[in-house]
Amino acid sequence: MLCRDHGGPYQSAGEREKRLTPDEAMASALESYQEDIRNGFDLLHIDTSMDLDGVADDKVAIDRAVELYGRCVDFSRAQGREVLFEIGFEDQGRDTNDPFEFQELLGTALNHLRRADLPLPTFVVAQTGTKVVETRNTGGIGVAPSAVGVAVRALADVAERHGIALKAHNCDYLSESTVDYLSSRGVHALNVAPEFGVVETRAFVALLKELGMGIQLERFLALAHGSGAWRKWMDKDTTASDYERAIIAGHYVYNTERFRDIKAAVQHEAEARGVDVDARLRTAIEASIENYARPLRRAEARVPAASTAP
Repeated sequence: MLCRDHGGPYQSAGEREKRLTPDEAMASALESYQEDIRNGFDLLHIDTSMDLDGVADDKVAIDRAVELYGRCVDFSRAQGREVLFEIGFEDQGRDTNDPFEFQELLGTALNHLRRADLPLPTFVVAQTGTKVVETRNTGGIGVAPSAVGVAVRALADVAERHGIALKAHNCDYLSESTVDYLSSRGVHALNVAPEFGVVETRAFVALLKELGMGIQLERFLALAHGSGAWRKWMDKDTTASDYERAIIAGHYVYNTERFRDIKAAVQHEAEARGVDVDARLRTAIEASIENYARPLRRAEARVPAASTAP
């Protein structure tokens, strides 16, 4: 499935959105979703947790989510398509949501959707004790797994009572045993993204070193570091080097003209040596994905098959 992650007003890390009024930010978010729908996206994450000055008020977040949800449904149906949705209202932290507050918030949001005659979302996002900082997971799941597990199970129960699946975000850099643990507590889906970008960047850097392309390596690291995209991932007391910051930000520059020039030079040299650059990068990412796929396959295997008895 092709999925959109964290769409919504003020979700962009760039400076442009900080100059937009709330109405302009909503219009920008809708335009982006419409482009996703035109291009065949299957699932849209509507995240209205942010406001111009920080985290949005719950009522504001819900009202904006319902408005965008409805506009996206109307647009997708006009395009002859049906898309699925994921909703979330809170910025991701290190702890877990309070199950009672989560139940009230989700219930309010779903009542708004029902009154607007809109379909229920496939996923709801909650805080599940996972939080990515730099290239590690610093969430509570790694500190007090039992206490977190009780809260996560309660959150999953709330979602399931509404017929919705619970999705955990910031699940990068988790061990297989932790993924197993979250799955056993009712988490239906995991969001992992920056880890795979970092894995791809490390594989690209390793290939540049293997090919002896020092100048291109320095150009790439300077481009990545200069993007500043590493800033949102850093610990407030970070001791990370410029090299480590560049590795964290590498995947943010893949769509720039300067990176395409670097990659073209690398591909030219690699082909001369019989090396497929994209295959090398895909292999690295696939190996990382397997760390998450294995425990999820085990979880599926534990679910009893439906009875065929009359």
